[in-house]
Amino acid sequence: MMTLFLTLQELNTRGWTLAMIRTLLDPHDHERQTNKLGHQRTRPSKLYLETRVLQVEATEAFAQARERASVHQATMVRAHQTRQARDRTLVERYESLALPSVRVFPSILKGTPSPRQDLWQLHLQEFYLWQAEQDHLILGVSQATRKAARRRMLERYQTAVDRAYGWPNERAEVPARLIPVRKADTRTVTGAVPSP
Repeated sequence: MMTLFLTLQELNTRGWTLAMIRTLLDPHDHERQTNKLGHQRTRPSKLYLETRVLQVEATEAFAQARERASVHQATMVRAHQTRQARDRTLVERYESLALPSVRVFPSILKGTPSPRQDLWQLHLQEFYLWQAEQDHLILGVSQATRKAARRRMLERYQTAVDRAYGWPNERAEVPARLIPVRKADTRTVTGAVPSP
């Protein structure tokens, strides 16, 4: 008669958690050096006798452990949903902020090969100064969510700069490094920043 074993993955599909396995099943009964395709594994798979698993699953200890795991999982789901709701609130508050006013620089860069890009770098530095002052509002959210919110605000600001200069609606690539800000007389364009 062939001896049947269960892997950790198969135990997981039956409702076992790693904590339950450590408490109720360990040590494992056998190890397999290859996967199901016959390829060598870097670490052997732990295997558990199916008959022993079935015996443990019929006990009160298993039923209680599974109930505790179910309660813990539900708690984790609620906590995740709470974090998501909090993140949405923080991001909405951040994205409702007024962006810095766009100051139109005079044509001090006339004759340069790409004046638009040079002017955009000047404005980009102003945006990053504003962002550094407001970034604390979204420091509690996940990195991916924070990055997306920053990108949306930057796009709003760039749209405002485009309108202020009458540039076509094209996106200049945001440089990885900023050039030093040059001192120049400026004037502020009223209403250049779109409403949140």
